[in-house]
Amino acid sequence: MNNLIDFERAHHFTLKNGLRVMLCHQPKSDTSYVSLSVRAGHFYDPEDCQGLAHLLEHMLFMGSRHFPKPNAINSYIEQHGGSINAWTGTEYANYHYHCDGNKIIQTLPAFANMIRQPILDETALLNEINAIDAEFHFKKKDDLRRLYQIHKETCNPHHPFTKFSVGNTNIFSAFSVAELRTALKTLHKNYYCASNMCLCVASPVPEAQLEALITQAFAGLERGQLANDNWPDLYTKQQLGIQINIKPLQKARRMIVTFALPGIHNDVETKPLNYVSHLLGDEGEGSLLAFLKQRNWAVNLIAGSGIEGDKFKDFNISFQLTQEGLAAKEDILTALFSYLQLIKSSIDEPWRYEEKAQLTALALDYEENVKPLNLVSEYAQHRFIFSPKEINSLRSTIGSFNAEKLNEALSFFAPQNLRLKIISPDVFTDKSCAFYDAQYSVKPLSPSLLYSLNHPPLMESLRLPPPNPYLSNAYHLVLPETGYGTPNKLIDKEGLRFWFAQDQQFFSPKGDIYISFDMAAFSSSLAAVAAKRIWLSALNDYLQAKYYRAEIAGLHYRIYGHQAGFTIHTRGFTEQQTLLVNQLLDAVTAFSPTQKSFEHYKELQLQSLQNSLLNKPTNRLFSRLSVLIQRNTQAPIELLDAVTHSTYEAMLATCKDAFSHYYVDSFMHGNWSLEHANTFADALVTQCTNANGKPLSRAVSKLSAGEALYHHVPCEHDDAAVVLYLQAPSP
Repeated sequence: MNNLIDFERAHHFTLKNGLRVMLCHQPKSDTSYVSLSVRAGHFYDPEDCQGLAHLLEHMLFMGSRHFPKPNAINSYIEQHGGSINAWTGTEYANYHYHCDGNKIIQTLPAFANMIRQPILDETALLNEINAIDAEFHFKKKDDLRRLYQIHKETCNPHHPFTKFSVGNTNIFSAFSVAELRTALKTLHKNYYCASNMCLCVASPVPEAQLEALITQAFAGLERGQLANDNWPDLYTKQQLGIQINIKPLQKARRMIVTFALPGIHNDVETKPLNYVSHLLGDEGEGSLLAFLKQRNWAVNLIAGSGIEGDKFKDFNISFQLTQEGLAAKEDILTALFSYLQLIKSSIDEPWRYEEKAQLTALALDYEENVKPLNLVSEYAQHRFIFSPKEINSLRSTIGSFNAEKLNEALSFFAPQNLRLKIISPDVFTDKSCAFYDAQYSVKPLSPSLLYSLNHPPLMESLRLPPPNPYLSNAYHLVLPETGYGTPNKLIDKEGLRFWFAQDQQFFSPKGDIYISFDMAAFSSSLAAVAAKRIWLSALNDYLQAKYYRAEIAGLHYRIYGHQAGFTIHTRGFTEQQTLLVNQLLDAVTAFSPTQKSFEHYKELQLQSLQNSLLNKPTNRLFSRLSVLIQRNTQAPIELLDAVTHSTYEAMLATCKDAFSHYYVDSFMHGNWSLEHANTFADALVTQCTNANGKPLSRAVSKLSAGEALYHHVPCEHDDAAVVLYLQAPSP
């Protein structure tokens, strides 16, 4: 289980000056993590000097009373085994660092002094203005930045979200350096005070010692007062029920449906939006995405993202569209509201909520790749709006079932409350946004469309997900068995080899299974490799909806090509994993794409290969090196021609030949007993009926000693690159 930072046992206290502190004692950790959140984001910029909060963030690193040299604090933290960084958001700025466990005793006073007593040197100020301006210009062609600015310009002009958060030379040059320094001092005095800050610390240093250290380091902060956050609504009535057309720089086709919500995302008792996004974002059979993919209208859907503040939230449903989908955007909206109606009608089915709670608990208990500093920063900000009791529930479960709260949340998912963004090179635009010159236009949605969306038809193809068959009631650890801490060969017969090892190090209820197929028919020629690529692409898309339930239950799979054929790799909880593998094997061996599917994925492969020819020079060189050194590796330019000339009939024939004669090499590792492994191995032998081949060579070319070989790769880029490959001697 993930017990990296035990937030539930955190010690909460408030200094006499009003600084709220959350302290997590982590005796087994060898690292200390510190984050300070300040309610001083760009919302608090002066109207005539937008970007000032961002500039102040930069200036805090440019010297303080105890560390007067620019970036001295960075060097000091690095000397103590860590690093420091910061960001400025909408409502908050955040400063955070990590260091070797006990070194917090030296670093925390330095960090506090950086926050409390910045010098704001005028020479450094000019340098940081140039740095911010360079950052601004570097992102001028970034479509996300351009979209963000258009978002600001189509919001309530009286809401501080509309302010330009980055800043640039044009804005700052309206003031003398002395005036800017005065403005920074005023901003710092007004907002960098104890009552307007929250501190979160996780450290192995004993709690009493750490509390005394924090008190001593931050007691010098002035009390001040909590910054006002009484903003008007983010959108006026006229800014809802509208369509915003946006012309991107990239060849993108996206549709973003945004519902404007109050701060219900901060309801920690019921967490209604987690439930809604879980159902809207479903990718299984019968889901909204599956419905759209069947009609070739969309290839991806993401639900739940969007800007948010303490008292407002944008709930986005983002669709990556096909060309046909762009033309069918009103049909997609109709399907969305039909699916929303299904969700509303299922409120009285609490099992769905309970299942989501179980999925959430599993994901949190066994979370991987956790970044502790990110969590500490998250909690430092949460402490502004949640009590110590509430904050313990943030990362526990989905919350408790409450039909009334769910209905209230879903009431905001109405046509009159949406904003529709259409992002495409082909849309009509008549406006240009400030700073980034992105083209856009705004128009109200037609009354007839709003009426139809308020009365969506029942669509039989759409259905809510059934109970998840891949969830288990318990996740037990098996006992270690002598001799199986390293791989053992359980089966070694003609056509199939099976290895097994237990996890006797981490003792987690998880594991991995690899099944590699060596198929001569999939690697005998360029045409065969082209057929394999198209088949694998179609296969993975077909399996996505079929086994989405496994993915959200913590059972993941990948099916990918290699030099000799392809591999099925599953990972995650060992309970039900062998069931998933058995199902995948049956699905893979039985799969045969339709001609329509073949044509679609052939086109996608052509696009991918053509794009690879535009890769950076270094990428092109490493790709060519693989072709030269590794057997059965093909160059994109060669595959491009092979895919272009591939036919549906040839692909079917190649697949039939490949599955008639192959070799299987498999490995099972993790939380399984030897008995489980033998049972699975027997099932694998039964399923792989045509495993009667021999392993294919993956030999690497041996270069002659003392010889230097040169190879030139043409490239579309202006840049140049060189790769030097030195082969180690081999017997």
